[in-house]
Amino acid sequence: MRKNMVFNFFSVLIISILGLTAYADDSPSNTDQVLENLVKEESSTLMEVDSADTSSDDSFDDFDDFDVAGDLSDIEAHSVAIEDNWGSFNRAMFGFNDKVYTHVIKPGNKGYNYVVPEKARESVRKFFLNIGTPGRFLNCLFQGKAKKAGIEVARLLVNTTIGVAGLFDPASKLFHLEMQEEDFGQTLAKYGMDNGTYIVWPFIGPSSVRDSVGFVGDLAMNPLTFLSLFVTPWASLGRPYDTFNDFALDEGELYESAKEASIDPYIGIQEAYVQNRNKKIEE
Repeated sequence: MRKNMVFNFFSVLIISILGLTAYADDSPSNTDQVLENLVKEESSTLMEVDSADTSSDDSFDDFDDFDVAGDLSDIEAHSVAIEDNWGSFNRAMFGFNDKVYTHVIKPGNKGYNYVVPEKARESVRKFFLNIGTPGRFLNCLFQGKAKKAGIEVARLLVNTTIGVAGLFDPASKLFHLEMQEEDFGQTLAKYGMDNGTYIVWPFIGPSSVRDSVGFVGDLAMNPLTFLSLFVTPWASLGRPYDTFNDFALDEGELYESAKEASIDPYIGIQEAYVQNRNKKIEE
């Protein structure tokens, strides 16, 4: 019994020693493997960090390439600047005109559009544009645009005859002779007159000192003025009716969109007006 216990004890001891020896032999290789894996993981981490740093550097490089001065100059180039020395008066007139539009013109346009078909309204616009040809012709000449002046003469001949007194515009559709939008305000700008202060006239709307003078000049060149002075005073109603008809065709979308697009409708209309005038002058 004791012999068996001793034998078993030594057997377990030998097996344990052999096992420990085997573990001791295998441990360095396992440890090396673990260390190798750790080194690989660390290298991978370092590569990711380096890559992130590189992309960050690229981002900063892109930021360095960002032309702040250039972008600001672009913004300034598209900004609208005009003196507004009569701000209180202009805002009062703007409010007055807005009420006239809201309570008189807009409801009137709805009734007018209901009674008068769109085709007829378009013919009314073309009729008055044809009457205004002499003014555009003269302003083209004043600005040294002989070719455009010739186009206006050709349009007048074609639209007055084939277009039935200007009710239709075959000059554009058949002969590709487009209307030249030149007025006396643009002529004054051509000769160096600046905007002057911004003005909002009752019933007429936004203008400037230069364009107010131009408005008077255009009236003087409009045949309706001569008709109203020397033939019948009823001809003086032609221009207001033309303006009313234009609002009816547009349904006030341009005016209302300019108002709704800005926090301050007064400033929004002012900027839209100046941008439009500057664009026409540049053309």
